[in-house]
Amino acid sequence: MISKFIHVLALKIGQLSIPFLKLFNKTGTAFPGKVALTIDNSFLEVINEKCDNIILITGTNGKTTTNNLINNVFKDYTILSNLRGANMIQGVATTYVQNPKSHYTYGIFEVDEGSLDKVSYFLKPDYIILTNFFRDQLDRYGEIEGIINEVLEDIKRLPNTKLVINVDDPYVNQFKYRLDNQTISFGLAIPSNKVIEKNLTINKCPLCGAELKYLKHTYGHLGDYECSNCGFDNYEKDYIVTNVIQNDSTQEVTINNNNGEVSVNYPYTGLYNAYNVCGVFAISKELGMDTDVIIDNMENFSFSLGRMEEFDYKNKKIKVILTKNPIGLSQATRIISDDNRKKTVVHILNDNPADGRDISWIWDANTFCTNDDSIENYYCSGIRSEEIALKKKYDDVSLEKIHIYDEMNEAVDKAIEDDVEIVYVLPTYTAVFDTRDYISEIVNR
Repeated sequence: MISKFIHVLALKIGQLSIPFLKLFNKTGTAFPGKVALTIDNSFLEVINEKCDNIILITGTNGKTTTNNLINNVFKDYTILSNLRGANMIQGVATTYVQNPKSHYTYGIFEVDEGSLDKVSYFLKPDYIILTNFFRDQLDRYGEIEGIINEVLEDIKRLPNTKLVINVDDPYVNQFKYRLDNQTISFGLAIPSNKVIEKNLTINKCPLCGAELKYLKHTYGHLGDYECSNCGFDNYEKDYIVTNVIQNDSTQEVTINNNNGEVSVNYPYTGLYNAYNVCGVFAISKELGMDTDVIIDNMENFSFSLGRMEEFDYKNKKIKVILTKNPIGLSQATRIISDDNRKKTVVHILNDNPADGRDISWIWDANTFCTNDDSIENYYCSGIRSEEIALKKKYDDVSLEKIHIYDEMNEAVDKAIEDDVEIVYVLPTYTAVFDTRDYISEIVNR
């Protein structure tokens, strides 16, 4: 009786904080949950009790997109989910504070790698999707092996949880060998990309430490590989992308599994999105969703959180792509390089705590655009605008094309008036919401 009273009190006071936050124009994606957890530290247990199925999504890149895409596929069901990307324990708690119901068919949550232990202490997932592991926020996470080992130990406490894993990432694929959990694997089987970020490639087998030989790369350390000593490889995949046809703003992704081959005309480009599509298709089929429903809901997916979000302004497009670590920035650069339209690029680089104070990661990224002749200007903005401008100088970009504006609004204002077909805006994490909200305000005037 006392515990129930404490839970109800935590819920009510958490809800009372929401209108208070609105007075200060705050969205409250984490604070209401923090309030509730302060009053009732077992507040999350109610979510575990009320959801028929719980899916957690973790990894470095792709969590928010994967979460939102799964939600769209399962949109006809009652879902509890942290769609805005607040992925620490207080963000997960906030979802229930904002949307308390007696029952949910699915609880679908993206979870920060460093918070998986706290979240999974209360939530017992039926499935965990592991997207990938890349170097990210070194001042917070440390080197990549540390956070991987933490996630590995977290999942060891969940022996009944099924894992949906991207086996093209050797760091993720090792979970299949180190854990007893049932695994569902996915990956790509398409011709190799010519561009290889060698400084981001794994050279040693994560199981035995011997040489890891790559037969093909997709990007970063993702690709087809085999260990010269212990036989560790990723040749067997349950769900396989067999073809990707890239267009300016869409891509056709062909997926093969035991039930045959299907094609999805996905409304966003980038090979990393092909992985997201394949992972979501895999979890959807494992949960018994009809193939036609999956395809239709994927093809009609719309994202509004600065992840490949596109706006129309006058006679041009404005595309916002979150770039928060080396591989994300490298992949955004590749998308720009594959786009032959006349364009302008805006880089917004912050070093707030949520971005990571250490911004040396930009020097690990490939930011060289192979079609620089089609790029009118580079506008560099944010707290560390001069650092990203220096990076462009080292890319041998003409100094006449590089412009520094400390204020994001001013950089965007200048860029969108360039005589181009598309403006690419690449903000880091703490800049992404303000940037896309400002652009939304401009195009809706």
